[in-house]
Amino acid sequence: MAKTYKAEGQQLAYVLRGLFTIGALSLYFINPKLHWGVFVGVFILGLVVAQWVGAAWTRKRRANKKSMKRPATRAASTTTSNNMKSRSHQTKALTKLTDAQLITADVHKLSGPDFERLMELYYKDQGYAVERVGGSGDSEVDLILRGKEGYKIAVQCKRWKQNVGNDIVLRLKAGKQVHGCYDAWVVTTSNFTKDARRDAERLNIQLINGSALENKLNAWKK
Repeated sequence: MAKTYKAEGQQLAYVLRGLFTIGALSLYFINPKLHWGVFVGVFILGLVVAQWVGAAWTRKRRANKKSMKRPATRAASTTTSNNMKSRSHQTKALTKLTDAQLITADVHKLSGPDFERLMELYYKDQGYAVERVGGSGDSEVDLILRGKEGYKIAVQCKRWKQNVGNDIVLRLKAGKQVHGCYDAWVVTTSNFTKDARRDAERLNIQLINGSALENKLNAWKK
């Protein structure tokens, strides 16, 4: 492609040389008394200008070509990076922790689904029959516990860093009714906002914050 641009520049230079030559001859024939040095000067000037314009044309075309390649290279690099990240996430998703790994893992580093699995293991060991509901259309209920007495408890698990707000409490109240549960609990690795605690008290929903959860899990693991 570089040779093509150079050839274009040379062709442009040839055209300009011809135009300057014609111009110089025209001056000579229009005014025969004009000193021949003027003709030669115009002719030489034409050669220099034509060569410079041809070279400038070639440089400009090459610069435009490079500028067109750079975005494409960046786009390809971005696509490759995104593909690598996607594959990394897919690999992590396919790597499922075993029950033993869940129990010994740092609860704050677990994914949401793994945290639900951990709480399922915990409540099963506490004597509850556990049904996992979490997913689309769960009505803010991740687990349904059934005790020896037979009544059901709706549990929402939040592996969060920020405090759980009252919107979760209110939706769990509705989820409790949808699933026909007698009681409802919210379990989180963080804490609860003031409004969440207020509404939970009014709606008779039990809140288990990160500190209480850590104590329960530590005692269980021992």
